[in-house]
Amino acid sequence: MDSRPYYTFGVTLLITLISVCGIALPYPILAPLFLDLQHPISQFAGIPEKLLLGAVLAIYPVGILIGSNYLGAWSDRLGRKRVLSWTMLGATLSYGLTAFAIEQGSFLLFTASRLLTGLFEGNLAIARAIAADLHPKIDRTRAFSYLSAMGYAGYLIGPVVGGFLLPLGASLAFWVAAAACAAATGLILLALPKDTGGRYRQQGSSLSLLKHPHYRDFFVCYLMLMLALNGFYEFYPVWLVEYRQFNSEQIAWATVLLTSAMIATAVMATMKVKRWLGLVSAGVVGVLLFAVAIGSFPYGNGDYLASFIAAGIGIALFNAMMPSYLSEHAQDSQGQGQLMGLLTTVFCLGNVIIAIVGAALALVDTRLVLMTSALLAVIASGLFWRLARSAPRGAETIHSNS
Repeated sequence: MDSRPYYTFGVTLLITLISVCGIALPYPILAPLFLDLQHPISQFAGIPEKLLLGAVLAIYPVGILIGSNYLGAWSDRLGRKRVLSWTMLGATLSYGLTAFAIEQGSFLLFTASRLLTGLFEGNLAIARAIAADLHPKIDRTRAFSYLSAMGYAGYLIGPVVGGFLLPLGASLAFWVAAAACAAATGLILLALPKDTGGRYRQQGSSLSLLKHPHYRDFFVCYLMLMLALNGFYEFYPVWLVEYRQFNSEQIAWATVLLTSAMIATAVMATMKVKRWLGLVSAGVVGVLLFAVAIGSFPYGNGDYLASFIAAGIGIALFNAMMPSYLSEHAQDSQGQGQLMGLLTTVFCLGNVIIAIVGAALALVDTRLVLMTSALLAVIASGLFWRLARSAPRGAETIHSNS
């Protein structure tokens, strides 16, 4: 058996883990930083702290949106390793600039550095493209599941570390994030096999795929889902602060619960559910489970624990099935980097929109953001089912249990 695909995949998993740890370190810090700690960075031009927080939450995915639209396609042409290493180095430097901005108490510099960080962090589309390239040596759904599990682990470890670092200084977590990205850069240069690229010289950005009707329909469906997902990700910490009086360490432990459910499902259950229900049905079930979970706890009197576990299971299911669906329906003229870049671009577009709209809704009641997210997820499930039924390639492919 040729072990090279497994070696490449193993290195890609480790890079993803380190990189996402760096991305996730600040997550439990931002809400307390702007809402609780009276930090100088949360004061600017007399603007309410919630609106400043919304701007900060929005500007980072704006950077990822711009970067991911091009980085995946560039990796198709220039090579995965080259583009990944340069962008990871850029992320290292921009995290250092973010830490410096906090130490200076500059909201504008902090916002600009978050935008710059996002531009470079769009490179996670390249890791997905590497996983897709390994099919059929490694089943793409299995590859996406394990890649997602590493991402979830990063989102588990990063917030825990970030939450415990906050009492030691708000800038420290960003310095640690810079160190994590520097380690990932070294790993890419030393361990990731070299590739030549140059296979898709004529393709454009990821958004150029929208000229194709099927990709355009997928874009609308996935955008609805990413609005829902980001509404939950960005505002459940705010809900925990406002309605449960959680501090940064407690938010970190809530995130541990959520991501643990995601990791366990991705590693142990996604392939079984796919074989049982089929790819599309498994994806729809995951979206609906997520919708019910996030719609059940904001106005309820019960504990949030069961809802977080159910939400984690649903997220793991659709995060494995929907990239697999898109990859399976690629045309010969489209590289996997361009396709995976579309996923990341849509994720970040949803992040930007819901951060702005959610901040406005949160001025009325943070629970409105979570309920709106649940409704958007229900809409996305219906759109995905209809899209799969009208797919241009045979239904036997998308409904396969293999």
